[in-house]
Amino acid sequence: MKSVYIAGPYSAKDRAHENANIMSAAGWAAYYIREGWAVFCPHTMTSTIDRVFNIGGAITYDDWLTMDFYWLSKCDAIHMLPGWRDSKGASMEYLVAKGLGLEILGDVD
Repeated sequence: MKSVYIAGPYSAKDRAHENANIMSAAGWAAYYIREGWAVFCPHTMTSTIDRVFNIGGAITYDDWLTMDFYWLSKCDAIHMLPGWRDSKGASMEYLVAKGLGLEILGDVD
């Protein structure tokens, strides 16, 4: 089974746009699951943890990125969502994926 990491913007100017980012990622995750891939989607895996259980910001941005890079290193491919170029985290995930030689899918040239 091949595995894919879903990368794209998470943070947004307001909760509605952030929710839209999460739903976009979830939609692509569902697509890959239907196609037989193992999926890691940080948007869906971390949003509840961040919003409900990260009281006082004890889990930092760097903590999230460290975990993201760990899971990315376990995947065969990365899927880049629209708008990823405007996301600091997704841009770093793209560079790490390229460095690891992963297949790059989605919104890329």
